[in-house]
Amino acid sequence: MNTTNINKFALFSLTRKHEIMLKLANKLVEKNYKIMCTKGTYNYLITNGVKAYLIEDILGIKSEYLKGKIKTINPLLHAMILADRENIEELNELQNLGLIDYVVVNFYELNFLNFENFLSSLDIGGRALINSAVKNFKYVTVATDEEDAANIIKELETLGTTSYELRKKLAIKAMEYLINYESKCYTFMNEVLADRFSFFLLLNEGKKLRYGENPHQRAYLFKYETDPEIFVEKISGEELSYNNLLDIDACIKILSEFEEKTCVIVKHTNPCAVYSNDKTSNVELFLKTYEAGSTSVYGGILAFNFTVDKELASLISNHFFDIIIAKDYEDSSLEILKKKRKTKIILCKNIGKRLNKAWILRTITNGILIQERDLHEITSDSLKIVSKRIPTEKEISDMIFAWKVVKHVNSNAIVVAKDKLTLGIGCGQTSRIDATKIALSKAGIKAKNAVLASDGFFPFRDSIDLAASYGISAIIEPGGSIRDKEVIEAANEHGISLVFTNIRCFKH
Repeated sequence: MNTTNINKFALFSLTRKHEIMLKLANKLVEKNYKIMCTKGTYNYLITNGVKAYLIEDILGIKSEYLKGKIKTINPLLHAMILADRENIEELNELQNLGLIDYVVVNFYELNFLNFENFLSSLDIGGRALINSAVKNFKYVTVATDEEDAANIIKELETLGTTSYELRKKLAIKAMEYLINYESKCYTFMNEVLADRFSFFLLLNEGKKLRYGENPHQRAYLFKYETDPEIFVEKISGEELSYNNLLDIDACIKILSEFEEKTCVIVKHTNPCAVYSNDKTSNVELFLKTYEAGSTSVYGGILAFNFTVDKELASLISNHFFDIIIAKDYEDSSLEILKKKRKTKIILCKNIGKRLNKAWILRTITNGILIQERDLHEITSDSLKIVSKRIPTEKEISDMIFAWKVVKHVNSNAIVVAKDKLTLGIGCGQTSRIDATKIALSKAGIKAKNAVLASDGFFPFRDSIDLAASYGISAIIEPGGSIRDKEVIEAANEHGISLVFTNIRCFKH
């Protein structure tokens, strides 16, 4: 049936408002649609020059109740969305109202501060709108974010309307948006009201990778956005492999610890070298980091939490790295780095940003393990000095730096550092003394007056004695061993400052 004589509407109800939504609204007005919306969205649109109408002005009846708790729960509104455009009886029933062909909606942000705040933030009408729009996607286009709006605008400009394929795609995406929202609600309510833990994970559109950890293994990448602000973009080079993605992730996590200008080199997800210094040049920062990890860095992953300039790029180009990651690149630096065809150049605009609270997943045979991301921070005030010798401010600063690094090293892990530069890293050892030997042997004579960090307590005094033989002046460790007294005695015998964090940072 021809619906050209029936009023055409687009319904906007937005919590998260973005400039592209204004562009979409204006584009729909150009296509002879009337924009109907809730009060907040109405004020936003008219303030920005979009011709819009309140829902109640279209329906001719009050649409908001209980101070806005109910805004879009109205049978007439949903009838305008759900009507079968090929059913004469249904169209005649809505002749004096019209049809809603576009539903543009996003929800209130959930507030998990406490249960009362959660209930107050719980969206009601928006969820119902999405269900109605999805149910009638054959005719109705639904949008929940800026990307959807951009895709709709593109088709309105080229086709004059939206295609069935786009409506189908957007309906699936809207249902995913709804499921994610509902799962968060269920998880929180289950935990608060029933004292049970549940976890939902929706994975789709897996991207096939070249191969897995080894060439004979298949692998896919699925989106699981814990930190959507940290966006990884490949500028040049081959497609990223499974191992590449793990190493990039390791760099992101390490750099999230540091506000100062920092360089890190990673190999097999472990740091080879880390250096933080706001006062030195970019070139000097790289050179010292490279030197600190010189025996391991070939073919590694190089990452910076700052912009790579031409001078730094020229220096980097003399060495082979599998991947280079930076917060940004000067155009002149990219011209240099792109010539290294075997090197993958990665842009990560927000690298260095503190990571969000999130659940971390790992699979085991017949199960999935999940734990909170380790975001615990230590400060000088939180440290417990257990030795006779009090550490200097510089030693404390270096110990905190070394602790930030050691928490990203596979256990058993030891880090030797001085002046916020790692000098030796011992990782993945089955005994702590072996990890200590590796870290100290790498540091060599540079270990004199350096600090040492351990991700777990020392079960015996042997590591302290060995550290003393290299001239280590201060040690940071969790404490908690049944032989803590012996370890403290060893530190006192050697005049070493020993501090406990009272928290460990194992990484398996």
